[in-house]
Amino acid sequence: MDSQIPTVGVAMIARDCAETIARALCSVRTIARQIVVLDTGSHDRTPTVAARLGAEVYFHQWRNDFSDARNLALDYLRTDWVLVLDSDEELDGESFRTHCPDLADPAIGGVEVTIVSALEGGITTAEHHYTRLFRRHPGIRFEGRIHEQVAASILQSGFHIVRSQVRILHYGYQTVQPEKIERNIALLLVELERQPDNPWLRYHLGLAYFAAGRLDSAAALLVPLCEHPELSAEQRELARLRAAQCALAQDRLLEAEQLLEMPCNDSHHEGLRRFIVAGVLAAQRKFSGALEALEHPTTCASGLVNQVQRTRFCEHLRALGATQRLHAHLPSHWQSHAEWQTLFR
Repeated sequence: MDSQIPTVGVAMIARDCAETIARALCSVRTIARQIVVLDTGSHDRTPTVAARLGAEVYFHQWRNDFSDARNLALDYLRTDWVLVLDSDEELDGESFRTHCPDLADPAIGGVEVTIVSALEGGITTAEHHYTRLFRRHPGIRFEGRIHEQVAASILQSGFHIVRSQVRILHYGYQTVQPEKIERNIALLLVELERQPDNPWLRYHLGLAYFAAGRLDSAAALLVPLCEHPELSAEQRELARLRAAQCALAQDRLLEAEQLLEMPCNDSHHEGLRRFIVAGVLAAQRKFSGALEALEHPTTCASGLVNQVQRTRFCEHLRALGATQRLHAHLPSHWQSHAEWQTLFR
């Protein structure tokens, strides 16, 4: 191999993930010179599976701090660059080979990739950008007990971060895991005690509260963040949409309408916005408008919209029209049925 070509290593922290770690490790074997797995206390075959697939496995006690674990894993790497991958993820190898920037460029210190998360059993997806590929450099370290970040230290070390079309597929959100959500909430609360005004932490805590169904707490955090300049445009949009969903779920229709007035730049967010708008219109018994919002091409194409639910909702609205009840009160089964109550959450 040409010694001038920068080498890439993989850093992973893992615990009790014997069922998923093989897929993750196999996805990087062709691009990684070295793979480090830091096990934080597995009780299953995770270390054995990782070692058999060529990873160097090290053991450290979990200390309720993701940055601590990430940085320990970095210490074992000897390559020029680091790709951080979780055990429930998979690198899209073709996107890496096609779209990875020139890692020999001395100005580049980090590469943003697209994390594509499968939700609701793979029915919906969400995308966000995150710096997962970066130089192995003594000044580049993770910060934050949870939702740890490395971008700030890359910039402080004098490098640039570039965005790429490299993709990582994330499968960990396909099923709701209440214990993991509550763990994240607890860690975020600890961090907020140290940094009470940090908008990024409040944003993630708001999303965690939303996932836990604690809608009042979620809305209290997310509404003030809808226009916060320190968050990215994508984060501001998602904060606004989740806050609107909280308002709709609690029958605060005027508040939901106000939050939904502005179109979203991201096409998937815009589809979700129209889906929530349909819920507001249906609650106001404006069924034809709700159906129009549901059948808009953007709604139909959004990865954030559960298309099975969208289709079912359209069928309900058409049934109402067929029975000439478009201007009547909602049928009692719509008002009380659990599916109707949770459709927009």
